Amino acid sequence: MSIRDMTVDTFWKGEVRVQAVAEDGEGSYRTRIFIKNGEIYDYHCSCPYGSSYKGICEHGLELFKKYRLREQEMNALPVSTSPAVRAMIREYTNREVARIMGEETAPVVEFVPCLIISRRGVSLECRIRGKRQYLIKDLGAFADAVRTGKRVEYGKGFAFEHSLLAFSEESRPLVQMVMEETGAYKEHYEDIRKRTAAAAPALNTLLLSRSACDRFFAIVEGREIETETCRGHRTRLKFLRGKPAIRVRAQRIGREGLEIRIPDELMVFQGEKSLYVADETHLYCCDDESTENLTIFLTQILSEPGGARKVSVNERDIPLFYERVLKKLDLSGILESGGIDWDYYRPGELQARFEFDSRQPGEITMKPILSYGDFSFHPLEDEKIPKEICRDVPEEFRVSRLITKYFEYREDNGEYLVIRDDEDAIYRLLSEGIDRFGETGEVWVSDSVKSMKVLAPPQISLGVSVHEGWLNLKVDAEGMNTSEIMRILSEYKQKKKYCRMKNGDFLRLTDDGLLTLLKLTDGLALGKNELQSGMISLPAYRAFYLESLVKENGHIPFSRDSLFKTIVRDLQSSETVGYEPPAEQRKVLREYQKAGFVWMKMLDGYRFGGILADDMGLGKTLQTITLLAAEKEERVCGTAAGMAQPSVSLVICPASLIYNWGHEFSIFAPSLRVLLVTGPQAERQKELEQIDEYDAVVTSYDLLKRDLPYYMEHTFRFEIIDEAQYIKNASTQSAKAVKAVKAISRFALTGTPVENRLSELWSIFDYLMPGFLFTYRKFKTMFEIPIVKEEDEEALENLHRMIRPFILRRLKSDVLKELPVKLEKVVYSAPEGKQKELYRAAALKLRQSLVEDEKTAETSGKFQILAELTRLRQLCCDPSLCFERYNGESAKLETCVSLLLSAAESGHKILLFSQFASMLGIIGNRLKKEGIPFYLLTGSTTKEERNKMVNAFHRDQVPVFLISLKAGGTGLNLTAADIVIHYDPWWNVAAQNQATDRAHRIGQEKQVTVYKLIMKDTIEENILNLQEAKKNLADQIVTEGMVSLAEMSREELIKILEI
Repeated sequence: MSIRDMTVDTFWKGEVRVQAVAEDGEGSYRTRIFIKNGEIYDYHCSCPYGSSYKGICEHGLELFKKYRLREQEMNALPVSTSPAVRAMIREYTNREVARIMGEETAPVVEFVPCLIISRRGVSLECRIRGKRQYLIKDLGAFADAVRTGKRVEYGKGFAFEHSLLAFSEESRPLVQMVMEETGAYKEHYEDIRKRTAAAAPALNTLLLSRSACDRFFAIVEGREIETETCRGHRTRLKFLRGKPAIRVRAQRIGREGLEIRIPDELMVFQGEKSLYVADETHLYCCDDESTENLTIFLTQILSEPGGARKVSVNERDIPLFYERVLKKLDLSGILESGGIDWDYYRPGELQARFEFDSRQPGEITMKPILSYGDFSFHPLEDEKIPKEICRDVPEEFRVSRLITKYFEYREDNGEYLVIRDDEDAIYRLLSEGIDRFGETGEVWVSDSVKSMKVLAPPQISLGVSVHEGWLNLKVDAEGMNTSEIMRILSEYKQKKKYCRMKNGDFLRLTDDGLLTLLKLTDGLALGKNELQSGMISLPAYRAFYLESLVKENGHIPFSRDSLFKTIVRDLQSSETVGYEPPAEQRKVLREYQKAGFVWMKMLDGYRFGGILADDMGLGKTLQTITLLAAEKEERVCGTAAGMAQPSVSLVICPASLIYNWGHEFSIFAPSLRVLLVTGPQAERQKELEQIDEYDAVVTSYDLLKRDLPYYMEHTFRFEIIDEAQYIKNASTQSAKAVKAVKAISRFALTGTPVENRLSELWSIFDYLMPGFLFTYRKFKTMFEIPIVKEEDEEALENLHRMIRPFILRRLKSDVLKELPVKLEKVVYSAPEGKQKELYRAAALKLRQSLVEDEKTAETSGKFQILAELTRLRQLCCDPSLCFERYNGESAKLETCVSLLLSAAESGHKILLFSQFASMLGIIGNRLKKEGIPFYLLTGSTTKEERNKMVNAFHRDQVPVFLISLKAGGTGLNLTAADIVIHYDPWWNVAAQNQATDRAHRIGQEKQVTVYKLIMKDTIEENILNLQEAKKNLADQIVTEGMVSLAEMSREELIKILEI
């Protein structure tokens, strides 16, 4: 809500009048309040509640709130500007001025570095160069000047506003680095000053960290930079990256000794990533190899006392010193040997021999022998090696690590290492360890060890063919018998790397087909009996599962006959199958509906079943009717396979949808003879005796249970269950009844194949193709527990692989381009029992009065007629609206609740409109029993509650909004909903459409489905037909059709009362 144009007038004795315009989204209202002693004593507002005895309206309260805020602001103390704010303004202004001046002045100022290399580290000295150079005496103050744009004078006639733009482009990266490094230094010093109160000294040089050295070199690489050496001399060095051009000299000294010396002018320091070496003309950033080889050598030799830049080596240590240190320099080409023959000092090479033997079953011993020349020793007993032997310690260590990797124990005498009674360790040694020892030294293997073989895994191959609806699967494992295959798979399932054969050999268990075979046997629940013969018979519906499992896992030869390939191809892409819908349906089917029909037809061709799980409103009924129509067309034309097959199909649905199925048949397939099985038992029995005269029979789940013996006498062409979630509990009588009916092909229609538990999916497939998902006990072990409780992704993927071809689900978002922006559907119900009797009596009474008395239809009697017509409409909605003690059923209420349950379970949001607020209360009570949350908006709902509910409906998970047509038909934005239900038809189509537009309006991103609930053979159906007739005329002229009672003739009134 907003307040505008507020004026305040003060009168005698402190009285105040406040006036304004209040806007709340529904209108603008003139509002006045009168205040005395800080309280409202009178008010007026032009809104409907502005003069209510209940108290001041929301507009007056909002105006009073705005007035008090204004008074608080006017009476508040004056605010003074903080010194920090003035400093900010000054500094930002100076910075902007410096930037402008920097843009106007050509960047001629150079920032000149000087690198100082000393024993304590590497530091940086900097100068400013204009016409001459000026030393920067405080780098910290310089950095602050650049940050703030301060003008600094360096000498007579040379001053400028500091900023990055004032420096040459080449200088700016270095200036930026100095600013960051000095900033870090000052932060560090500030932290110290908190404890010591010491002032930060002027920073005439900047000590560079290792990472700062790397950054400095990256900036100046390729340039000549002034450098101060360790001895205080200044020179210019060129900074280069690569291998340093230095020489390391080796020469003989004294008796049996060597001296290693580096040049006097050599300077060395380390960065974070690289070593830096400088001679008289260059400073090198060493490459990775030089950094690795030189860092320890140079840093150690430079750390010698007195700066001698040399080290001496006794002859006894020369072999190892050369092998570990000098050899790298020699290979790099920087070692000057001075005629020294390094081969003379090369140490004797370490020789290794490993002897493997097996003296008894389950045991392998190894005797390791290491030697330098003629001296041999055990690697775990090296304390007796003579000191004159130059040992290869790293290689000895590598050998010891290899031994301990494969052998944990030594025999008592210590000479042999042993593996005993440990199959895993023996397998690891045989499969990989002996080869590793062979890479390290000489290996000797006794015959007893050679006899322990590690065999390659068996080559698995599969072959499949199709015969009389069954898959014949042959498994071959290079001649292995069934018991061996089962044992190998058992070991592999335990993630073992080998299987110990009866003859003692080890069979390597790698994935070469074993994983595929294991998944196949587990996925199809195959046991020893199935594998025993080598030829396994599987139902044809396993074709896709078998193909996808082998294809995804690979590593296995797989031969298939042409019929198997055809089945797999059709299951993968049914659109390639050349089925065409009958001409009668072809003109109304959308492309995705044609694809659904082809899919069902393809499954039927192989006598498979399937779940058509399209979203609500996408035409599952139409696709099924097309299937039945196509079957009749083929039967009549003589093209159906197997001419003796049954001709009658059975459709089972909730009782509330029987007449809706009948209506859909009459619209989309009027040539089909359809029997709707309803009414008392005697009437049903008579109808069922004539069942063979029809193409399709429609009954309910409840009536099927009662009439099951009649149905079990027949075999149906198709058995179709609508709202298949009705059999989600396999133990119910409904589930048992539909599974007891005999049919050639079965299909299930549902928008929610799984609502709460995976057992629901099992029950539906147990109806479609018994045994497809095994017994429930097996299904629970294989899928339900691993997926639900253990979140096993592999089990979930295995289930998907198995059921994928037999479930077709399209959401509205998937086929949005084929759908109209607003999809309208009429859902029919039919009154039964007490409801039917009450309606017929009331309708006949009114019709009789119109027939007998012509004056009844005149203006004077129209009010009485309207009341009677309203009573008839209420009887259609629910007789309890007219009779308080009515305890029978309401067919429309059952249809509505079924529709709401399906929509809510599928994740939709629904608006339900009714003209009768009391009907909304009845629906609300029923939703409470079903556990579905909802909002209720009627004429008695306050504006505050109304707005709160509308906003919440957009945000939360409440699926249903019950709305009175008059209270919520206009002025609401409810685009969160994508389903609209009109519970009772309205005379005025435009008013109905206005209600629909609460969801179908700008901002709606989903396709909207509108359901009209109509009672068949009642005034509701007749009103709908009259509206459609007038709409067709209106579409040709101006606007939408509207039924007006005032304009209806006596004949028209009599007609809409026809039963």
